[in-house]
Amino acid sequence: MKDDKKPLNGRRRVIAKAGAELFSRKGFVETSMEDISAAAKLSKGGIYHYFSSKTDLLAFILDDFMDIVLENLQAELDGIDDGLEKVRRLIFRYVELYPKHMAEARTLFFEAKNLPQRPFKNIVNKQREYYRIAAGVFSDYFGSFVDKDQVTAITFIILSMCNSIYA
Repeated sequence: MKDDKKPLNGRRRVIAKAGAELFSRKGFVETSMEDISAAAKLSKGGIYHYFSSKTDLLAFILDDFMDIVLENLQAELDGIDDGLEKVRRLIFRYVELYPKHMAEARTLFFEAKNLPQRPFKNIVNKQREYYRIAAGVFSDYFGSFVDKDQVTAITFIILSMCNSIYA
């Protein structure tokens, strides 16, 4: 994957947005590079200038989305002293963020399985980091009243409830 810090960043984002919209609506397998080039209003060759393959595009979309999800999350939560307020902020942030990136979120939920092993593991590691942060919030809130297994269940239940809105 090319470095997204280069000046190509704006075009890459336009292509990624078009790809995410198509992947979330039609599916990764069913979406062609022709579909993406038409939606991005760029030639297929132009797409290949920014992404080496459709899979490279998918990896970029999911990696970028997870970076957005994790961006400043821990620092934001660390700035809140009240446990209940941390829980509220975690959930409200989730509910605020996902509608702004609905196509990317749906693509993550349904199409990550199409990634090769290395980029898939990268996404899974970022998802685990998000889970670790969320579980920490719930663990802090419940304290010693709830054991680790219960915190795990609570975390998955709440995150699943949030995901079901968009899935």
